[in-house]
Amino acid sequence: MSEPVGLSFAFEIKRLMPAPADRLVVVEVGHFTGTADYTFGAKAEPEAIVSEREEARSGAWASILPAGATLPVDRLLAKLDAARRAENGKEALIAGEGLPVAVLDYIAGAIEFRSGRLDTATEYFEAIDRLPPALRRIRTVATAYMLGRVQQLRGQFEAARKSFQAVRDRAQAGAPDPMGLAVASLGEEARIDLVQVGLLDVPWNVPASDFAYAKVSMLIGRAVRLYVEQAAYGSQVALLSLREVAGLLVANGDALARAMPDPLVRQLLVAYVIARDGPSIYDDSVAGPKDQAVTSVFNAVLTQPIPAAGDDLDRLAALAYQAARYDVAEKLTVTTERPLGLWVRAKLALRRNDRAAAVRDWTAALNAAVGAGGAAKLDDASNTRLRGETAVMTVSEGRYGDSLRLLFPVARTYWGDVTYIAERVLTTDELKAFVDGLPAADGDEASRPDDSYGFVSTPIASLRDLLARRLVRDGRLQEAQSYFSTKPMPMDPDSPPPSVDARAYAEAIKAAQPAWPWQNVSRAEALFTAATLARKRGMEIMGTEGPPDEAVLGGSFDSGVGQTSPVPDRQRSSEEGTPMPYSSASLLGADEQRRFAASAPKPDVRFHYRLIASDHAVAAADLLPERSQAYAAALCWAARFAISGNDQPRADRIYRRYVATGAYQPWAKSFGAACPPPDFEAARTFWLQRGEAWSMRLADWASRHAVIVGLGAIAGLLLLVGAARTIRSRRASSAS
Repeated sequence: MSEPVGLSFAFEIKRLMPAPADRLVVVEVGHFTGTADYTFGAKAEPEAIVSEREEARSGAWASILPAGATLPVDRLLAKLDAARRAENGKEALIAGEGLPVAVLDYIAGAIEFRSGRLDTATEYFEAIDRLPPALRRIRTVATAYMLGRVQQLRGQFEAARKSFQAVRDRAQAGAPDPMGLAVASLGEEARIDLVQVGLLDVPWNVPASDFAYAKVSMLIGRAVRLYVEQAAYGSQVALLSLREVAGLLVANGDALARAMPDPLVRQLLVAYVIARDGPSIYDDSVAGPKDQAVTSVFNAVLTQPIPAAGDDLDRLAALAYQAARYDVAEKLTVTTERPLGLWVRAKLALRRNDRAAAVRDWTAALNAAVGAGGAAKLDDASNTRLRGETAVMTVSEGRYGDSLRLLFPVARTYWGDVTYIAERVLTTDELKAFVDGLPAADGDEASRPDDSYGFVSTPIASLRDLLARRLVRDGRLQEAQSYFSTKPMPMDPDSPPPSVDARAYAEAIKAAQPAWPWQNVSRAEALFTAATLARKRGMEIMGTEGPPDEAVLGGSFDSGVGQTSPVPDRQRSSEEGTPMPYSSASLLGADEQRRFAASAPKPDVRFHYRLIASDHAVAAADLLPERSQAYAAALCWAARFAISGNDQPRADRIYRRYVATGAYQPWAKSFGAACPPPDFEAARTFWLQRGEAWSMRLADWASRHAVIVGLGAIAGLLLLVGAARTIRSRRASSAS
């Protein structure tokens, strides 16, 4: 919340100049645009070769082929390849005989240029300009461009500038420009200006110069203007060039001072240092560490007139905040009503510990950005961050549902925050009401993490799953069923959908409810089924999205999404290392910590469902005969589940219970490690089998001791006779 606002460098450059009205094209192969075929580690073909082949295939050469040359496309392509492989211009002319004259002369000139034979290259290029208009038109733009390149290398800078301007004039007049050289010429012309002022080192023949202060300022300003125009056409190369120019100026104090009077240069430098993708704190090879770059630009900007109002004023405020000149930032944002200025002012209010003002300005900034209309005031990523920070401030006011409503449109970016609010701050019923108000998830959506980054790509389906698992943890199993995904997990497509396992778990828990005593074994079997499901599929049935289980990451990590506490372990500090005037604890909602504690899984440990599985297995054992195999096996599994849940003391207690109450089992030497399935069928007839076994032992004993049994029977009979006589005599006495 205290970090400076970081904007997009590309977005900031785009706002410096409107898109040109003409139709000059940008052609930047492979990794610059992502549009051409480009394989990592492979070299992309040059634009010239690609465009030549397209021309040959399209029939664009049909009217300019030499007289009598009517070659099929495959022959044209073969001649092109042969000409391009030639060692020099003369060999290219021979190998490519039959191609359009302008095309062939251009290839010959290009070969000579690459070989450093500039005089010969110039002859070929100038020969194209002497062709009749209809024949030279196909390469007139490229010819002017290559003549400009030759003049660059020779140090003929004024001639090179005129050539590059001719490139654009010819393209704008309608001449073919399949290689995008008109837009590229802007960058080449800008490079001449930077070379002349000494900002760039190049292997050219650079004439000595000692320009006056104003001339240096003019050349740098013109170079920046040309690069900005190139970027306005959509050139990614221009953005790289502008970033490098800004870094070079920051690293060169004299050049920085000379260039600063130009308003466009100032805008570039401010954009560079306030951009999140500007100078990197990890790469100081050009401009130096980021804090030094910020300070250098800020101090230089203060030497120039400050704009009275407008977007530039807000960007200066963002720069002042980043330079830790909060007093200047306060002055620059007093009257602002624009998103960026309000955003900076909100951060300043938070520094003053004025939470009410901070909330007001954050909300106003978001409303201004969302309802700006027309041209966007902030780039998409900045709008997303602004929304996320506003949601944090909303939490601080105890408006947790509103916070989730703010976050959910950007849930793919801030899923950790969505998880924290939904799983640990809202009550289950509040979350259920929110989910019920969402549109139905697309049937084609996968409800699990994006394959690339491990975060959700389908927030609605993922939030429904989160709610379903929370309802299970709350014991509301039937309510949970309709929220579970009915599709297999993408990470485990061979397993049943979560809805199938959740339904089986709910049925097992229902079957284990108290009933008649003779149903105890069936209840135990249902509990053991629930235990097995909880252990094997607990992540999908009841795992927490964030800590401690991290279901969103498949349980692979113990942290990463969500929060382990409402208050971070470390408090942020300012760049100078002094404590901030507020702490993250001051941003907590009034009852946020209480809600967080109340929503914790029970037990609140990693893979908590494994210990729930252990509890279910122990409960199953409670319903089984203690001397049965099923009893011992259920306890064995309970101990095993406890060990997998990292609770060895619990496993030890279960083992001691088995030793004290269970019957010897030959497999018990690996108790808690290797457990057999409980034999529930044997447990159902356990007491009947015990009675039958006792009767059989008694009969066997009687057959082996017949005399004793006979005497016992006579004695018993005599006792019965004596008892009968005694009863009759007592009755007779009573009657008398």
